[in-house]
Amino acid sequence: MWERITTFYHEYKKLNIANHSEGSLMNRWSTIQKWTNKFCAYIAQVESLHPSGATEQDKIEKAKVLYKEIVGSNFTMEHCWCLLRHQPKWQQHIFTFSQKRKSPEKVTNVVDVDQAKKDIEVLPERPPGKKAEKEMERKRKFMEGNDGEIKIVLAKMTEDRATTMEERRNATLKADLERLAVFELKKKKKIEVKMILLDLSSLNAMQQEYFGYIQRKIFEEYLKDTGGISTSPSTPYRGV
Repeated sequence: MWERITTFYHEYKKLNIANHSEGSLMNRWSTIQKWTNKFCAYIAQVESLHPSGATEQDKIEKAKVLYKEIVGSNFTMEHCWCLLRHQPKWQQHIFTFSQKRKSPEKVTNVVDVDQAKKDIEVLPERPPGKKAEKEMERKRKFMEGNDGEIKIVLAKMTEDRATTMEERRNATLKADLERLAVFELKKKKKIEVKMILLDLSSLNAMQQEYFGYIQRKIFEEYLKDTGGISTSPSTPYRGV
């Protein structure tokens, strides 16, 4: 099978892509499968919590955060996962993989050879040393026995998102109020300019008194804002 894969790869690869030996392609597939399996486990963890109102993309993003929190790096195989996730053989592989994770009598990283022949060819890995075995056991226990910590991480993500949304709403409200204040100020200035330019000569005595008073108030406010001194005579309002 891997001979056919190698032939297919070199026949259809792009010109700028390097040549790879059969062993190199097998190792690459082993790496893709290893990290994609982990990501699938984190997706399952998120889905098992049944987050209310979360879309599929929300769950994927939360799984990415969990992956980075636990593995210590970003998940870089999403393009591979998108191609594999809906393939029947991959779905069967993930189902078999998850059943092995649930069984205490089986080691997580051991591959069922018979199933692999029916499903997906898997490159066998070297037997891990004692240090590697301890590390794998620690991670396995973390995933199986620390759902509480994962829930805390997800809750913190939800809280941070809510805080960010609240801050965004407050910033939007503040900007709207500032725009409204600027609009009202411009509107007031336009009215004042019209009042100042109003010709009083064509008005009767009462209208001249009224609009003259308004013009003086606008002018005095202008002098106050600019630090000037009003020299206009103070004419008290006389009722008619």
